[in-house]
Amino acid sequence: MDNRRDPTGFLARARLHQSKFRAEHLRVPCDHYGNYLLEADARKGMNYFDGLGILDAVRKRFPVFNRNVYANLLRSEHVPFNFFVPLNSDAALRRRLFSTWLGIKLRKASRIQIEYAPVPREEFLDDRTSFDAFLEYQDEAGLIGLVGIEVKYTERPHPLKKGSKEDRDILDVGSAYYRVMSDSGIYRGGWSKNLLRDEYRQLWRNQLLGESIQQRFRERYAYATLMVLYPEANTCVAQTCKGYGSLLTHPEHTFKPLTYEQFILDVRTHAPVPAFLPWADYLRDRYIVP
Repeated sequence: MDNRRDPTGFLARARLHQSKFRAEHLRVPCDHYGNYLLEADARKGMNYFDGLGILDAVRKRFPVFNRNVYANLLRSEHVPFNFFVPLNSDAALRRRLFSTWLGIKLRKASRIQIEYAPVPREEFLDDRTSFDAFLEYQDEAGLIGLVGIEVKYTERPHPLKKGSKEDRDILDVGSAYYRVMSDSGIYRGGWSKNLLRDEYRQLWRNQLLGESIQQRFRERYAYATLMVLYPEANTCVAQTCKGYGSLLTHPEHTFKPLTYEQFILDVRTHAPVPAFLPWADYLRDRYIVP
């Protein structure tokens, strides 16, 4: 493992953890690498919790076999499905959990959509930015808000590819990014070049996607919140969330970091017993890296 790619050691530990999960919990052989399922096992859905509608949602979204989605235990494509699809099985649980995470009492929380991007994209950020998960909610005053969710596992910041559309748009102060940011008023001092740093840029774009939806449908949405779900042991993401939050004027309303550990604890606290407990156990065993 190149230490320059994995200075905290989390990626190596997560790879080992997923390999052990495959061997000890799934009890199936690996492909060339320990964190890859054989295609036959991958097609059975063994990258996902068995139940609560998860595999049906995966197969609907990816009807054609995709190795990263179905076979790679380490990448994050499977994480939104395993964490959020089960919440669509119980509206009351979904409402209780998002009330807890947002810090406000909700009347209702809509079903969660996986891999959501508004269309046509030209009316929003005019790029390929999307949320790993998305829902709407209504608070006790009857106001409607949206939550866009970005899920992290082993990810680290990626350098901006020179000459890419994102690079061109970021250099163009007349692009949708800057228009939406200016209208939002959510950043300290208007905005800061710190937002363009590798570690913050994706969160900035995700935040702006939510703001662009709110601005496009002002008559519907009173709030837009970006939630980031990440494992506590990934200290890189934890530090990024802390630094990014400091650039917002009111992060308590617009930005909600949430760890895998807190998610699982809150599920155990609020879920009907015992229906969701095997799922909570699975999330702990599968994703919490020692």
